[in-house]
Amino acid sequence: MPLDVIYVDHHSTTPCDPRVVEAMLPYFTDFFGNPASITHAHGRKASTAVEDARIAIARFLGVLPPEIYFTAGATESNNIALNLLREGDHLITSATEHKSILVPAERLAKRGVAVTILEPDSEGFITADALRAALRPETRLVSIEAANGEIGTIQPIGALAAVCRERRVLFHTDATQAAGKIPLDLSLVDLASFSAHKVYGPKGIGALFVRRGTRVEPVVIGGGQERGVRAGTLNVPAIVGFAAALQLRASEMHDEAVRLVALREELRDGIVANIDGVSINGPRELRLPGNLNVSFDRVEADSLILAMKRFSLSSGSACSAGDRGPSRVLKAIGLSDEAAMGSIRFGFGKSNTSDHVALLVSDLGRAVRKLREITAA
Repeated sequence: MPLDVIYVDHHSTTPCDPRVVEAMLPYFTDFFGNPASITHAHGRKASTAVEDARIAIARFLGVLPPEIYFTAGATESNNIALNLLREGDHLITSATEHKSILVPAERLAKRGVAVTILEPDSEGFITADALRAALRPETRLVSIEAANGEIGTIQPIGALAAVCRERRVLFHTDATQAAGKIPLDLSLVDLASFSAHKVYGPKGIGALFVRRGTRVEPVVIGGGQERGVRAGTLNVPAIVGFAAALQLRASEMHDEAVRLVALREELRDGIVANIDGVSINGPRELRLPGNLNVSFDRVEADSLILAMKRFSLSSGSACSAGDRGPSRVLKAIGLSDEAAMGSIRFGFGKSNTSDHVALLVSDLGRAVRKLREITAA
C-alpha cells in the first residue's frame, strides 16, 4: 500500500497508538505468564496486570471492576448479552443495530424468543415513546446501540434505559462506536459492549459490562475464566493495551472531539458547496464527532471509492462489506436503494487534518464528475 494513502475510515478500526503498543510489549516477552496460574510469580504478575487493567477500564466507564468481563471483542460481548434470553422471552432492538445484534436476534426468534425490531426516524433515532409502546409483560431485554457507526446517530441512551428501569426490563447497549469518543453514562444501563480497536487499542479484545446482580450465560464454555462468563486463556497483552487506550482517551477525548467536529463540518460544507446532487444522511446534531455519511446522486459508492486512490474509504460497516445490497441502516432511515448504494461513510480520526479535508473535497469533485460523465455517455 502506498504510504501516502490517507486513512478516513476510523469507524471500521483505528491504528494502535504507539503508547499502547509500548505498554503491551513486555507482556509478550518478559511477563508472559498465564494469569490463571497464580501458584507462581509469572502467573501472578500476569494476573495483577489483568486486574489493574480491569480497574482502569471500570474507572473510565464509571462502573465497578467486578462488573467488567473481558471478551474477544464487542461481537462476542453482544452475543453473550443476548444469550440470557430464553423461549417465551421478548427482545426489543432496532433496525440500525450492528449485525452482531441482529443476527443473534434472528437465531433467538427461531428458538422461541419474540423479537421486536423498532424502526428509527429519518435521522436514525429511537424515541423513548416508541420503546415504551413496544414493551410487553414478557419483555426481558432491550438492546439499543449507543451510537451508529454508519450515520453517526447518538441515541438517547439515558432516556431509553430509564423507560426500561421503570418497567424492570434489562437494558443493553452496544457502546462500541461511542466509548472513548463521547461521554457515556452507564448509570441506568444493565449491560454494555465495548471493543478496543475502535479507540486506538489492539484488535481481538473487548469487554462486557454486566451490572452486579444481572446473570448472563456464557457463549464460550469450557473453563472458569472471567468468573464463568467467558472461558479461555486471557489475552494479557491486549487487555493491558485496552486499558492503556482508554486511559489515553480519558485525557484526549474532549479536545479531539472538538477538532473532529470542525473537520466534519468543513468536509460537509465543502462537499455541499462544490458537488451538485448530494445529500447528508443522519443528524446534524447528536452525531459522532468524526462521522459524515453522504449520498452522491447518479454515482455508485463502490466505483467512487475505487476512484479515490489517495484515500482509504468505505461505504459502511466493515462487518457488512461483503453484502452487495444497499445498507440496511440507510434503508431503515428511508433512503431509496439508489441513494443507499451511492453513499459513502467518512470517518475522521487523530491522524486527519484540515489539509486532508481540502484534498478530499477536491478529489471527490473530480471523481464524481468523471463517473457521472461515464454514466451519461
